[in-house]
Amino acid sequence: MSAQRPRVTALVPSYNHGRFLRQRIESILGQTYKNVELIVIDDASRDNSHEIIASLQANYGFRYIRNERNSGTPFAAWESVLPLAAGDYVWICESDDFAEPSFLETAVHALEANEGSVLFYCNSWVIDAAGKRVDHTGTFFREIWKESRWESDFSADGYQELLGFQLRGQTVPNMSSALISTQAFRAAYTPFLRKLKLTGDWLFIGNVIRQGRVVFSRQALNNFRRHDETARVRVKSALSQAEFILTKYILFRGTERPMREFAHIMSTDVVRFLYEPARLGDVLMALLKVSWVSTGRCLALFAVSTLMNRSYIHKFFERYKHAKELAK
Repeated sequence: MSAQRPRVTALVPSYNHGRFLRQRIESILGQTYKNVELIVIDDASRDNSHEIIASLQANYGFRYIRNERNSGTPFAAWESVLPLAAGDYVWICESDDFAEPSFLETAVHALEANEGSVLFYCNSWVIDAAGKRVDHTGTFFREIWKESRWESDFSADGYQELLGFQLRGQTVPNMSSALISTQAFRAAYTPFLRKLKLTGDWLFIGNVIRQGRVVFSRQALNNFRRHDETARVRVKSALSQAEFILTKYILFRGTERPMREFAHIMSTDVVRFLYEPARLGDVLMALLKVSWVSTGRCLALFAVSTLMNRSYIHKFFERYKHAKELAK
């Protein structure tokens, strides 16, 4: 394959996934698209990850960085790769997932064929710890989004994607299924991501798509492993709600939409709070722990926007009474 073709920087942020690393790394090196540089960053794993990575490095010769202390967040590896990436595109390869051989060939071709595109993503097979297929991300799009648009390939304006979909939730179900322009990756990364344990990828993708077009393929070219160690499984209710609120606030602020629209954007989160187990005080403490500055600004904007939409106050109390009835 000609070296003139776009180069891809594949980053594997590794932590305690030793049993999955061989399949992960070999699925990158086994791509039909060969102009790839591989960087593996192990975040002080406590299992046998180092031995496995070192053995694979001896065979394949990729770049390996081993942290002496755990950073506490996968986004530290994302930050580390910013000055290292020599590719035209960045592929975040979660250490417990693996790719189909044609993933990069399809992704690079789609991005190159659609001028101004900064993000490609596709469907994934959902697999268990043993690698058995148990679901498909098509289920996510049908049941969570209740939209048929993801049943076909499409190319769309990124800003319109942000307004129409990404503001409401993460549209990219798994980072391993995405390929991102390196320029857009660098522009979208912010140290604030390190404060988030659940919604960092949601905020990051929102930042990416403000910069160009989005391409989606309905093909399942990725395998997303869902198991008890998956980060989302470990997040508690109060923290979950806090991160959802702040992520929506930051994404909304980046759209430059009128402030009166913020109350509508946040309405689903207010309703969700009524049915979640966490108390208001728990959520407020979690918000302040993430960022007291962003929390203050978010709450001020929400208050002003709600006063501009007084009907929401009545709707909230109707929902509140309904939640109380269900709790009896």
